[in-house]
Amino acid sequence: MNELNENFVISGNTVLAPNYEPYRESEQKRQVRKNRSSKNNINKKIIVIRNIMIAFIVGITLVGRYCIIYNLQSELNTTKQNIAALNKENENLKVDLVKYNNIQYIEDVAVNKLGMVTPDRNDAIYADVSKKTIISAESKSNEGKNAVNALAEKIF
Repeated sequence: MNELNENFVISGNTVLAPNYEPYRESEQKRQVRKNRSSKNNINKKIIVIRNIMIAFIVGITLVGRYCIIYNLQSELNTTKQNIAALNKENENLKVDLVKYNNIQYIEDVAVNKLGMVTPDRNDAIYADVSKKTIISAESKSNEGKNAVNALAEKIF
């Protein structure tokens, strides 16, 4: 190597090359740093997967709720249609009731379809309603007492 001496004059580049040792990281430190970075990567991946799962669960929940709402809406529409049909049928029955409630219509059906004839005075049968034909429960119990009293009178 070049030594500097006072007697010698050196012309040109007189700079000495520095003694440079490159920084070399120890193997142990490198492993620690690698483990930290892999743990960080794993934690980041876990966080991303967790967020994806949460989004998936929220999406499934929303779709399920919309299905329930759709089914309830279709059931409501079906019920409304049934109510409308029943109201229409009710109106038709009211019209038929008014039609059949007419005495003239009843007489026409009886004479033409059923073959009934209008009664004459000669065809009328009269019943005597002056006689007591209906026996009440009270009169039955009185008859029983009368029979017992008559029997008791004959014996005693």
